Amino acid sequence: MRAGRDPIVGGIKLSGAYLTHPYFWGSEPIGSEPKTDHDKELPRLVWDFLYPTAKDGIDSPMMNPFVTGAPSLAGLGCGRLLVSVAEKDLLRDRGLKYCEAVKASGFKGEVEAVDFEGEDHAFHIVTFEKESALVLIKRLAAFLNKSR
Repeated sequence: MRAGRDPIVGGIKLSGAYLTHPYFWGSEPIGSEPKTDHDKELPRLVWDFLYPTAKDGIDSPMMNPFVTGAPSLAGLGCGRLLVSVAEKDLLRDRGLKYCEAVKASGFKGEVEAVDFEGEDHAFHIVTFEKESALVLIKRLAAFLNKSR
């Protein structure tokens, strides 16, 4: 978001951005997120630990890009966006919602989502030798090479 708002030193332009299993959360559950004790889920606990003084807490636009008053996603400072999510990841629905919100924002670039069935958060790091991890790495490589 900053790259879309403020010039990068040296006039560098970002051709693309990649979010793998994006770590977004908020006070209101969406999709398949737990409806009870939502504030006790790990994403909330981690956010409170990492940034206990965040204005608006879990609904800071840094953690919840969907809150009222968050910067417009049309201002992303890149021309392409790739987001990967995993079926069993608690954060999956927010990652997919993010892609839809970017598309609906008026963002002029390309937006792609990749969803890995049967996998969990950061599966490609934990079990990097699995076929699904190799597919994800190849997908990312294709995304990076597309900008050349």
